[in-house]
Amino acid sequence: MMHRFISFILASLALLLVGCSSIERLDTASVSELGQISVSASSNRSEQIFHQHIMQYLDRYPAQDIRYRLTVKISESKSDTAVSMTVRYDLYDQQEGKVLISDSIRVSATFGAVSSLYGQDKAATFASERLAMQLSDKVYLKLLAYFNNRNHAETASAQ
Repeated sequence: MMHRFISFILASLALLLVGCSSIERLDTASVSELGQISVSASSNRSEQIFHQHIMQYLDRYPAQDIRYRLTVKISESKSDTAVSMTVRYDLYDQQEGKVLISDSIRVSATFGAVSSLYGQDKAATFASERLAMQLSDKVYLKLLAYFNNRNHAETASAQ
């Protein structure tokens, strides 16, 4: 049993390190556009959590005049032991008057069967909150990759 646990920990650590190396290749320092994004208002709890979490990422960049608007719509479905959540997002460039990114991402989480209705409701709520944060992580990385690739393409075409 202990051997399985240690193997699991080592495998998890290896996956974590592999994931970190791909994110580190994104040059976050040169992506000033992330300081020019406003995020649309939230209408439900999942969108509020998404908004708070993505703003923690975007607030790392120097605030500038707002050029981009990120609109987000989250839809959610629940069952007795699972929650699925889909975010539909658009990044709109207000200067050029066009949508730069339009995409959707779907994630899901399961939770064990809970004997009480209250416990089941709480488990679903916690799963929804985790998924909203996971979606904000994924959208942030998409935005970071988009602006990073665009900056590298502009630099290459200027040379």
